[in-house]
Amino acid sequence: MRAVTGPGRWVWGLSGLVTAAALAVPGVRLIDSGGLAQHVTPAPDAVTRMVTVPQPVDSLTVQSYGAPVRVMTGSTSRVQVTETLWYDHQDGGPPTVTPLVSGGRLTLAAPACASADCSVGFAVTVPPGVTVTVASQGGPVTVSGTDGANLDSDGGPVSVTRIGGPLTVGTGGGPLHVNGLAGALRADTAGGDVVARGVAAATATVSTGGGQALIDFSAAPDTVTVSTDGGPAQLTVPGGPYALTADSGDGPESAGIAVDPAASRSITVFSGGGPLRIEPPARLR
Repeated sequence: MRAVTGPGRWVWGLSGLVTAAALAVPGVRLIDSGGLAQHVTPAPDAVTRMVTVPQPVDSLTVQSYGAPVRVMTGSTSRVQVTETLWYDHQDGGPPTVTPLVSGGRLTLAAPACASADCSVGFAVTVPPGVTVTVASQGGPVTVSGTDGANLDSDGGPVSVTRIGGPLTVGTGGGPLHVNGLAGALRADTAGGDVVARGVAAATATVSTGGGQALIDFSAAPDTVTVSTDGGPAQLTVPGGPYALTADSGDGPESAGIAVDPAASRSITVFSGGGPLRIEPPARLR
């Protein structure tokens, strides 16, 4: 893979959609294409560009074909995007990034990379209040500080922090790490581990397909369903009592929480032979 070294190869789908800012590093080239100032930074294996979206955005959708995706909330009123493009110079110029803002939703994608030897990684800073949808074919996904997220990594690792709304994740075998969640949790890792801390979700449904599930609730949930299919299951839950259904499938099992079959809050855990443990927070033991 070789990076572009000459000007004039960028293609940006919608004229006037974005403004660009130069990276403060050596080697920046200023390109003027169709009246749009573009600042391109050659790197050993990739080309990087920074752009700002002037339109108001309240939701973001990102499609990536194996490259990393990182979305974080910042103290900004406009979405800021750093694109990193990998491609084979012999196949032509860098792939076209096709941004679209419609009804407050910004979509970022490089459709040519679905079949060509290229990929585009996105690092996006969004204003507070934005929700995020990411589809990544195997690349790592990192999201922080958004109002909600719907993420599919197709085998790549997923890491989320400080999500203020609901979180839905499918990893296709990759691990999932959560640190701070206020909304409902739905996760299916198909073999990947789930480690979730600071979960204040009222409802949580987690399936690991053999991976471990370690979930630390910071507030008493209303409904929890966890299935690990052989992996260890460990839950920490405050409050109670809970209507508890726990089946370890002949694996080791312990429950140290208050239990009442008539309780309005419920926890259901199936570990399929893996160790199963449900306990209150350490300060309450």
